[in-house]
Amino acid sequence: MLKVETREPPVRFFEDFREGQDLPSVTRGPMLVGHQVRWAGACDNYESEFHHDEYIAKAQGLPGIILSGPLMASWLLTIVKDWMGRDARLVRFADQNRGSTMPRDLAHFHGKVKRTYEDAGRAYIELECSITNQRGEVTTPGSALVEMPRRGAGA
Repeated sequence: MLKVETREPPVRFFEDFREGQDLPSVTRGPMLVGHQVRWAGACDNYESEFHHDEYIAKAQGLPGIILSGPLMASWLLTIVKDWMGRDARLVRFADQNRGSTMPRDLAHFHGKVKRTYEDAGRAYIELECSITNQRGEVTTPGSALVEMPRRGAGA
Protein backbone atom coordinates (compact mmCIF):
# COMPACT_ATOMS: atom_id res chain seq x y z
CA MET A 1 0.00 0.00 0.00
CA LEU A 2 1.28 3.43 -0.94
CA LYS A 3 1.93 5.71 2.01
CA VAL A 4 1.98 9.43 1.33
CA GLU A 5 3.72 11.69 3.80
CA THR A 6 3.50 15.44 3.71
CA ARG A 7 5.98 17.79 5.24
CA GLU A 8 5.18 21.35 6.17
CA PRO A 9 7.92 23.86 6.96
CA PRO A 10 7.98 25.12 10.54
CA VAL A 11 6.88 28.62 11.49
CA ARG A 12 9.85 30.98 11.48
CA PHE A 13 9.98 34.59 12.56
CA PHE A 14 11.80 37.74 11.49
CA GLU A 15 13.77 37.61 14.73
CA ASP A 16 15.20 34.19 13.77
CA PHE A 17 17.33 35.73 11.00
CA ARG A 18 20.28 38.12 10.91
CA GLU A 19 22.15 39.82 8.08
CA GLY A 20 24.96 37.68 6.71
CA GLN A 21 23.42 34.47 8.03
CA ASP A 22 23.97 31.42 5.85
CA LEU A 23 20.86 29.31 5.40
CA PRO A 24 21.09 25.51 5.50
CA SER A 25 22.35 24.10 2.20
CA VAL A 26 20.24 21.47 0.47
CA THR A 27 21.40 19.01 -2.20
CA ARG A 28 19.16 17.29 -4.73
CA GLY A 29 20.17 14.74 -7.25
CA PRO A 30 21.49 13.21 -9.17
CA MET A 31 19.19 14.94 -11.61
CA LEU A 32 17.37 12.61 -14.00
CA VAL A 33 15.77 12.92 -17.42
CA GLY A 34 12.60 11.80 -15.63
CA HIS A 35 12.57 15.04 -13.61
CA GLN A 36 12.47 16.98 -16.88
CA VAL A 37 9.84 14.73 -18.48
CA ARG A 38 7.54 15.07 -15.45
CA TRP A 39 8.05 18.85 -15.50
CA ALA A 40 7.23 19.01 -19.22
CA GLY A 41 4.12 16.91 -18.62
CA ALA A 42 2.94 19.13 -15.78
CA CYS A 43 3.44 22.23 -17.94
CA ASP A 44 2.22 20.58 -21.16
CA ASN A 45 5.44 21.77 -22.79
CA TYR A 46 7.16 19.18 -24.93
CA GLU A 47 8.19 21.57 -27.70
CA SER A 48 11.72 22.20 -26.43
CA GLU A 49 12.82 18.71 -27.39
CA PHE A 50 16.46 19.27 -26.36
CA HIS A 51 15.16 18.99 -22.79
CA HIS A 52 14.20 15.34 -23.25
CA ASP A 53 15.73 14.03 -26.50
CA GLU A 54 19.50 13.38 -26.49
CA TYR A 55 19.73 13.19 -30.30
CA ILE A 56 18.05 16.57 -30.82
CA ALA A 57 20.07 18.18 -28.03
CA LYS A 58 23.35 17.08 -29.61
CA ALA A 59 22.15 18.07 -33.10
CA GLN A 60 21.61 21.59 -31.71
CA GLY A 61 25.19 21.71 -30.42
CA LEU A 62 24.45 20.93 -26.79
CA PRO A 63 26.49 18.33 -24.90
CA GLY A 64 23.27 16.43 -24.22
CA ILE A 65 19.89 16.87 -22.57
CA ILE A 66 19.67 19.91 -20.31
CA LEU A 67 17.07 20.40 -17.62
CA SER A 68 14.68 23.31 -18.02
CA GLY A 69 15.59 26.63 -16.41
CA PRO A 70 12.05 27.08 -15.04
CA LEU A 71 12.26 23.60 -13.49
CA MET A 72 15.42 24.58 -11.63
CA ALA A 73 13.88 27.93 -10.63
CA SER A 74 10.84 26.14 -9.20
CA TRP A 75 13.09 23.96 -7.06
CA LEU A 76 15.04 27.01 -5.90
CA LEU A 77 11.79 28.77 -5.02
CA THR A 78 10.59 25.71 -3.06
CA ILE A 79 13.83 25.70 -1.06
CA VAL A 80 13.43 29.45 -0.35
CA LYS A 81 9.91 28.82 0.96
CA ASP A 82 11.18 25.98 3.16
CA TRP A 83 13.89 28.26 4.60
CA MET A 84 11.40 31.02 5.40
CA GLY A 85 8.69 28.87 6.94
CA ARG A 86 5.00 28.41 6.35
CA ASP A 87 3.72 31.82 7.50
CA ALA A 88 6.11 33.92 5.43
CA ARG A 89 4.87 35.74 2.33
CA LEU A 90 7.00 35.82 -0.80
CA VAL A 91 7.00 39.38 -2.13
CA ARG A 92 9.49 39.02 -4.99
CA PHE A 93 11.61 36.28 -6.55
CA ALA A 94 14.05 36.51 -9.43
CA ASP A 95 16.54 34.09 -10.95
CA GLN A 96 18.82 33.79 -13.95
CA ASN A 97 19.82 30.77 -16.00
CA ARG A 98 23.59 31.12 -16.32
CA GLY A 99 24.52 27.49 -16.76
CA SER A 100 23.04 24.15 -17.67
CA THR A 101 21.97 21.38 -15.35
CA MET A 102 22.50 18.02 -17.00
CA PRO A 103 21.21 14.56 -16.12
CA ARG A 104 23.41 13.02 -13.41
CA ASP A 105 24.36 16.47 -12.06
CA LEU A 106 23.91 17.32 -8.41
CA ALA A 107 22.13 20.56 -7.51
CA HIS A 108 23.38 22.28 -4.35
CA PHE A 109 21.01 24.98 -3.10
CA HIS A 110 22.58 27.82 -1.11
CA GLY A 111 21.12 30.88 0.56
CA LYS A 112 22.24 33.86 2.59
CA VAL A 113 20.37 36.65 4.36
CA LYS A 114 21.47 39.82 2.57
CA ARG A 115 19.39 42.32 4.54
CA THR A 116 16.74 42.48 7.27
CA TYR A 117 14.58 45.57 7.68
CA GLU A 118 11.22 46.95 8.71
CA ASP A 119 9.00 49.23 6.65
CA ALA A 120 5.56 50.57 7.56
CA GLY A 121 5.30 48.12 10.45
CA ARG A 122 6.18 45.08 8.33
CA ALA A 123 9.30 42.92 8.63
CA TYR A 124 11.27 41.91 5.52
CA ILE A 125 14.21 39.70 4.68
CA GLU A 126 16.18 39.96 1.43
CA LEU A 127 17.89 36.75 0.38
CA GLU A 128 20.59 35.82 -2.07
CA CYS A 129 20.12 32.24 -3.27
CA SER A 130 21.69 30.01 -5.89
CA ILE A 131 22.08 26.56 -7.35
CA THR A 132 25.62 25.25 -7.79
CA ASN A 133 26.52 22.01 -9.51
CA GLN A 134 29.09 19.44 -8.38
CA ARG A 135 31.76 21.24 -10.45
CA GLY A 136 31.28 24.40 -8.38
CA GLU A 137 29.58 26.28 -11.22
CA VAL A 138 26.74 28.60 -10.20
CA THR A 139 24.04 27.69 -12.69
CA THR A 140 21.11 29.59 -11.21
CA PRO A 141 21.70 32.71 -9.10
CA GLY A 142 18.63 34.28 -7.58
CA SER A 143 17.19 36.64 -5.01
CA ALA A 144 14.05 36.85 -2.95
CA LEU A 145 12.24 39.37 -0.79
CA VAL A 146 10.14 37.79 1.94
CA GLU A 147 7.74 39.38 4.41
CA MET A 148 8.13 37.60 7.74
CA PRO A 149 5.85 37.34 10.76
CA ARG A 150 7.08 38.95 14.00
CA ARG A 151 7.44 36.86 17.13
CA GLY A 152 4.52 37.59 19.44
CA ALA A 153 2.58 39.61 16.87
CA GLY A 154 -1.10 38.76 16.75
CA ALA A 155 -0.82 36.28 19.61
